[in-house]
Amino acid sequence: MMNKPVIFMFSGQGSQYYQMGKELYENNAQFRYWMDHCNEIVSPSIQTSLVDVLYGKEGKSKPFDRLLYSNPALLCIEYCQVKVLQDLGLQPDFLLGYSLGELTASVISGAVSLEDGIRLVVEIARLAEQRTQGAAMLAIMESKAIMAKFPDLFDQCWCTGTNFQENFVVCGLPHIIQNLQGCLNSINIISQVLPVKYGFHTELIDPIEEEFKQVVKKIKFSSAKIPIISASRSEIIKEFKDDYLWEVIRYPVNFEQAVDRILEKGDYVFIDSGPSGTLATFVKYMLPPNSSSVSLQMINQFGRDLNAIEKLKTSLLENVI
Repeated sequence: MMNKPVIFMFSGQGSQYYQMGKELYENNAQFRYWMDHCNEIVSPSIQTSLVDVLYGKEGKSKPFDRLLYSNPALLCIEYCQVKVLQDLGLQPDFLLGYSLGELTASVISGAVSLEDGIRLVVEIARLAEQRTQGAAMLAIMESKAIMAKFPDLFDQCWCTGTNFQENFVVCGLPHIIQNLQGCLNSINIISQVLPVKYGFHTELIDPIEEEFKQVVKKIKFSSAKIPIISASRSEIIKEFKDDYLWEVIRYPVNFEQAVDRILEKGDYVFIDSGPSGTLATFVKYMLPPNSSSVSLQMINQFGRDLNAIEKLKTSLLENVI
């Protein structure tokens, strides 16, 4: 039993990469079983094997940015990582998703079935690829105050995500983002282009709104068995009402605000169940100096998956009564 409530976190577009979870797939029976199960569900709708796409010849260094594949890949990888955590005897008290990760959270919570969740993320990808123009996203390691300081630089951009005090994401047309990154480089501000080619969290995806909502209407929703901390609304979601799922992909993410609000209520064990460990890093930057909360990750693109899981288990033991 944990001495602090446990929060499973799920990252969204931008955290994916080829070969993510491969070592787990090859060596962890629980992960492999569920990944093969997910693959059976998703493969007919994308007309190829998702496992083959993920673990084929492409290396981690090549951007994994085909939305039709990366959307379901993220959901499936995160779902399977939760199965590994549960196999370790760990159950979440809350779920926290970032953008597409909120859709993973809806599946893990029991509000949406795995089949419907996969169908939804594939349809989002299909609609975005068919109906919206290309865009680019840039993670900027600086305070959002620079948007006001250099208004001309950001004139044709949208802020799509606030991660922590000195890390945020902007989106714009590809040439605008390319120019912006060049200008930021010239004033020694670090930034990174994310493997996201569509303008989620901006008006660039408005053309898919009606068709998206029609897809959502066909989903059977249940009450969430595990409360979801929404990074889009910065509140706890238990019932799926109104246009919540549209808001998740259309409006900016305020991860910082969502975490700050939950930290006001106490200390937690945050476990990043995404593939990159980025959310765990964001939380670490936000924890107050006197906090007893801990922020842990499962896997990332830099380390060995099995070693990462063993390190996680050790960290968890240190937080057990």
